[in-house]
Formats: sequence, C-alpha cells, structure tokens
Amino acid sequence: MHIETRLDELTVKELDRWRRSRRPQLSRSDAVRTLVEEKLCGKHLERQGLPCPVAGDHPTADRLAALYVLERVSGFGPVKFREMHEAQVDPQEAVRSPNLLPFRGRTGEKIRATIRDLSSADVSSARERADEQLRRATESTAAILVHGDPRYPMRVYESNNPVPVLYVRGDPAVWLSGGSVAVVGSRNTREPYASSARSFAATAARKGKVVVSGFAVGADSIGHMTAHEVDGRTICVMPCGVDKVFPPENRNLWDELLTYAGATFVSEFGFGQRASSLRLRKRNKLIVAFAQGVLVAQSASDGGAMNAYRFGREQRKPVATFRSDGHEDTSGNTLIGQDPKTGGVVFEPAADPTQYELWLDRLSC
Repeated sequence: MHIETRLDELTVKELDRWRRSRRPQLSRSDAVRTLVEEKLCGKHLERQGLPCPVAGDHPTADRLAALYVLERVSGFGPVKFREMHEAQVDPQEAVRSPNLLPFRGRTGEKIRATIRDLSSADVSSARERADEQLRRATESTAAILVHGDPRYPMRVYESNNPVPVLYVRGDPAVWLSGGSVAVVGSRNTREPYASSARSFAATAARKGKVVVSGFAVGADSIGHMTAHEVDGRTICVMPCGVDKVFPPENRNLWDELLTYAGATFVSEFGFGQRASSLRLRKRNKLIVAFAQGVLVAQSASDGGAMNAYRFGREQRKPVATFRSDGHEDTSGNTLIGQDPKTGGVVFEPAADPTQYELWLDRLSC
C-alpha cells in the first residue's frame, strides 16, 4: 500500500510528534497508514454500533514496576522520565543498566549511582505494587497510561509536569482533540462569581473546549456540571486514586459523571491512595498541565486556587479572572488581574459571553 505524504509544515510537525510517541517509532508513511487504518476501523465499527479496539489498555507489569522503581529515585522527576523516553531508553533497561540513561552532570551520576544501589527488595516491592495496580485497574474498568501510549495527553507530555504514569477512568479520547481550559476557584464561590463561572464554562464547552478542573466543591463542580449540562467534555483531575470519591460531598456528581461519555477522571496517584495536602497541590499542577489557559473564578490571596494561578505562571499559560468586588475572598482576583506575566485578563462579573469567546480563541493561537 503506497501513501503520498505531501503534507503542510504544521501537519508534518504534528505527525512527527505523534510518531515519536509510538514504540517502535514509525516512518512517516507508516504513521499515515496507521492513522488512516485506525480512522477507517473506527468508522466501520461505528456503523455497526461496536467499539473500535485500542492497543494495550495497560503497560506490562514489568514496565510499570520499572517506572515505580525509578519514581523512588531522588531527582528522577517527570521531566527526567520524558528525557529517558525521548532517548528511547526502556524503563526496564534503565533499571538493569543505568549507564544507558542520558542524564549529564552530577545529578545524572547521582541518579545512576542510586539505581545501582537498589536492592532486590526494592525491585520486588515495585513489582508487587504494579501487579496490584493493574488488578485494580481491571476491576475499575480503568486505564493506566505511560509515555509512549498514544492516548497519553500530549499537552501534559509537553508541559513541565509530564508525570510518567496516569490513571484514567473514562475515555481518554475526551482530550485527544480540541483545546482545553481550566475552571477553578474557591470552594465557597458565591454570587456573582458562581454564575459568571457557569457562563464561562458553558461558553467554553459549547466552543468545543474541554473544561478541566479538580472535582472540588464550589468552582470546580460548577465547571464539571456545566460542561455536562451543555453536552460538552470535562476532565476531573483527582487528588487521590480514581477509585476514591473526594470530596465525599460530591458523591452524586461522581456517580453522574462516571456514566457520562464526555467526562474522564484522571490522577497521577494510584488506586487506593487518599487525598492529602501535598496531593491537592500536585493535583492543581496537573490541572494546569492539561489546560491551554486557566480561569480563576474567585479566590482569596491565600486560597488554594491560587496554586493553579502560580502553576499557570510557572508553565507560562494565560490566567484570567473576574473583577474583585473589594472583599477579602476576592483578593486573589486582584493579584491575578495585576499580573502581566499571565496576561492580566479581568472579566466583569456577568460579562457578555462574547468576551469569553475572544479570550478562548486566543488560547488556540
């Protein structure tokens, strides 16, 4: 089968990015053929009312165990996992032969030395954990995604937080097309900020943007529920395992979204792990990694939602907010609106949705 690959520069760039995520890496012509065949497969089975098969819901136990081993190595953070992946070093090989790792300088030598010093008990413990996580994933009809899986979110992979393992309940296809925007804010989001957040989320979802948030009560729940109400898509980033409901007050929303095709739950924390203050903070960083931009609906300057603003600054993503009404619980809105590094975009509460559309369009540029 011969396929012409005369593509424009942008398409070639996107195609090459996708090719690099596959193992073994494909030639351009093979990549085009694979994409066409997968598309045709999907259309054919869709007409019959059948699901198109996907390759490998989970990594192998050995691969996952190797990733768990490396996660415990000091200095081996998410960016190092991406460097290892792009150097085409398999995690299992890295554990067996740390000299294969591409890391330079003292940090690289320290990482390699730490891996060499790992005990058989460390490796055995990681394998037990991998077996347990794979079992729980199967029981929860969930997926475990690692670098190289074509369903792994490219926006997260290219961020400064490309976590090596993601646990997913729902269809990862939710994030595979279109843009995304985070909607976050206080757990006690009040009027007019609650209505404004609802209007913004509805506008974003209707434009095809995925609404990303952290499943907390308040602004987060408004974002998720609104996306559902307008038949849009939403990503619920959890501060715990995706088999845990947190916060418990959102049990009804959890049950509703688990059965909604446009919603996906995702976490960097394994099955069975409970929420903690550290995981709540890391959850905010992953929310921002998923998104092209962030809306902070309402927050005090010391509120938890300000972590999303700070991670937005760190990841060089636009952050917008609504104008403060002078109360302490909107003091964070004032800080965000005065920050040119994140765009300094301030919407009036109850603004015309066309104002939201203009900002959302700029996120796609």
